[in-house]
Amino acid sequence: MNMIHTTKPTKEQKKDMESLVASCREKEPMSLTAPLEEDLEYDIFLLYEKDHLSAMAFLFFPDDTRCECCAFVEPAERRKGYFAKLLSKVLDLVEAYEKKLGQSVDFCFLADERTPSAQAVLEAMEAEYWYSEHTMARSLTPKDQAYVMDSLTIEPEGDNLYSACLKGRVIGTCAVIPSGRQFYLYSFQIHEDYQGQGFGTQFLLGMLSLLSRTGHRVTLQVSGQNYIARNLYKKTGFQTTESLSYYLY
Repeated sequence: MNMIHTTKPTKEQKKDMESLVASCREKEPMSLTAPLEEDLEYDIFLLYEKDHLSAMAFLFFPDDTRCECCAFVEPAERRKGYFAKLLSKVLDLVEAYEKKLGQSVDFCFLADERTPSAQAVLEAMEAEYWYSEHTMARSLTPKDQAYVMDSLTIEPEGDNLYSACLKGRVIGTCAVIPSGRQFYLYSFQIHEDYQGQGFGTQFLLGMLSLLSRTGHRVTLQVSGQNYIARNLYKKTGFQTTESLSYYLY
C-alpha cells in the first residue's frame, strides 16, 4: 500500500483519479468529480494498492475558517479500511493547519444527496448535517435577446461586474465568470429596500439577455436554504443539475 500526498498531481495520477470517479459513478448516482482544476490548490491524498488507485481524498480551504473534504473509494475494494486510513491523514493535516493558524476551522464533508453509500458513511460517523447547495443551469436562446426590461438598466462596472440601475440609482449587482461560450453567474443580489417588487426577475432576465449575445449556457450555485433565490431561478428557467450536502465532523 502506498499513500501519496500532493497538491500538483501528475498526468498519470489525474487519469487514475478520473478512472476512480468513473468507477464510483457506475456503482451509484454521483455528480462529484475529481479535483483537476489548475488554478485551485487542493491537498490530495492518493492511496495505491500495488499500481491501482484504490481510494483518494481531497481537501480545499476556501478561507482560513473552513476546510471542505471529499473522498472516493473503489466500489470493489470497500470495507478494507481504506477510508479510515485516508481520514487519519486528512485529520492530521487539518490539525497541523489549525496549529499554524492558531485557531480551529470548520471541517466538513461534501456528499451528493443521491449517493446512498456516502450518506450511510456520514451517518455512521455521526457527522452533523450543515446545509445544502444546488448547482442550477439554463441554456441561452435567441428568445432571451428579445427581452426588454421595464424600468431597469444594466451598467457594466468592469471585470465582469454589472449593476442594476433604477433612475440612475444602483439597486443591485451581479458578477459573471466567462468560460468560452458559458458563464458562471454569482453574487446576484437586489438591495433590501428594493426586494419584493419584481426587480430581481427583471435584472436576472436582463442579464440573461445580455449574456445570450455571446454565450449559450449559464450556471450558478444557490444555498438550499435560500428559498426566495431558488424560486426566482426556477421561475426564470433554471434547472437543478447537482445537489451537494455539507456535513460537519
